[in-house]
Amino acid sequence: MNKKVMIGGIIVIVAAGLITAGVLRTMASGGNTIPVSVATIEKGNLSSTISSDGVLEEVDKAEVFFDTPLKVDKVLMEEGQKVTKGQPLLELDISALNSQLETLKVNRNVQQLSVDSKALDAEVERAANNIKAAERNYNESKKKYEDNKALYASNAISKAELDMSENAFIEADSGMSGLKNARIAYNSAVETRNNTKSTSTDNLKVADIQIQDIEKKITEMKEECTSPIDGVVANVGVEVGSYTNAMQAAYKIINPDKLQIRAKINEFDIKSVAVGQKARITGDAIPKETEVTGSVKSISPVAVTNMTSNGNETVVEVIVQVDGAGDILKPGLNVTCEISTVNKDNILLAPMEAFVPDKDNNMMAFVVDSKTNVMAQKKVNIGINSDMQVEIIDGLKEGDRVVLDPQPSYRDGLHVKIKK
Repeated sequence: MNKKVMIGGIIVIVAAGLITAGVLRTMASGGNTIPVSVATIEKGNLSSTISSDGVLEEVDKAEVFFDTPLKVDKVLMEEGQKVTKGQPLLELDISALNSQLETLKVNRNVQQLSVDSKALDAEVERAANNIKAAERNYNESKKKYEDNKALYASNAISKAELDMSENAFIEADSGMSGLKNARIAYNSAVETRNNTKSTSTDNLKVADIQIQDIEKKITEMKEECTSPIDGVVANVGVEVGSYTNAMQAAYKIINPDKLQIRAKINEFDIKSVAVGQKARITGDAIPKETEVTGSVKSISPVAVTNMTSNGNETVVEVIVQVDGAGDILKPGLNVTCEISTVNKDNILLAPMEAFVPDKDNNMMAFVVDSKTNVMAQKKVNIGINSDMQVEIIDGLKEGDRVVLDPQPSYRDGLHVKIKK
C-alpha cells in the first residue's frame, strides 16, 4: 500500500478519535455542552440544473441545388436580406428546356397522327375484300370443276375442257391471287396494323411522360427560384452570368427566429432529464443582463460514446428548443444549456450536511430544542434535492433547528452551545 495513503488514513482515524475524546472530555469536565452549528428549517424554492455545452443551429432552413446547369440571368437577393416565402430570388435561362419541351410536343403530335391514321385500317379492309373475291372465285371454280367432271364422265366435254376447269380451280385455291394467299395477305395486314398502332401508342405514352417530366422540371426550377420559407438569406452561391452547379447550393435561407441546441448529457445525468423541462441558455455572445430560455424538445433513444481528453464518455443527445431567439443569437454560436431538472416552490428545506444515514439507510438528523438546547435525533423522510439542499417531506417542521455535520459521538440528550 502507498505510504501516503496509509499516513492519510492514520491521520483521519486519529482526528476522529481526538474529536470524540474532546467531546467526551467536555462532557466529563465541567462542560455539559458541546459547540455545534445549526440551520433553521425554512420554506423556500428548490431547483437543480444539469449543464451541457452545445452549438446553436437552425430549425427551419433551406439549401437549394439545381441539378441542371443553367445560366443565371438575375440575382434578386443578397446575404443578410430578409425574404418571405414565394419571393423571387433568381432568374434563370430556361430557353433550352422550353425548346426541348416544344420538340417533345411536336413528336407527340406525330405519334398521335400515327395512332389515329386510317391508312392501315384501309389496307386491312382491302385485304378482307380480296378474301371475299377469292372465296367467290374459289367457289365458282370448284363448282365448275365438279360439274365438268360429271360432264366428262358422260362424254359431254373433252378431256382438255376438264383439265382447263381443274387448273382454274387449283389457281383459285393456291394461285397468286388465290384464296390461300388472300388469307395470308389479310393476316399480314392485320398484324402490321396492330403492331404499328401498338408501337405508336407506346411511343405516345413515352412522349407524354417526357413532356410531363420536362414540364415538372420547369415548374420546380421556377419554384426554386423563389424563397421556400420566410427567413434571412444566409448565403448566395451564384452570380449573374455564371451557371448553377449541382455540387454547390445556389442559395441558403434560414429562419433566425427558430433555433435549437444539440446538447450532450452524460449517462449519469440523463435519468434526470425529461421532455418539457425548462432550460437557461448562456454564452459569451449573450449579455449577462439578457435572459434566454428554452425547453427540452426531444431526447435521443440511443446513447453514443465520445472520445474526450479524460477517456471515453457515454452521452445521450438532447435537443433544446430556444424560446424567442431574437437578434442576439446566431446559428453556429457556442452556448451552455442549464436544464432545470428539479423545480419546486414553497417547500420545507434543509441543508444536505444535516443528515446522516443509520444502519438501515434511514436519513437521521439531530434537532436542537429551542428552550433547553438539548438535541434529539429524528428520522426524516426526504424528497428531491439539489447540490446543497433537500426537501423535507416528514419528520421536521418549519422553525426546527438541525445540527450541521453531526458526529458519530452525538446522541440524544446532549446539551449544545450554538456557534455563531
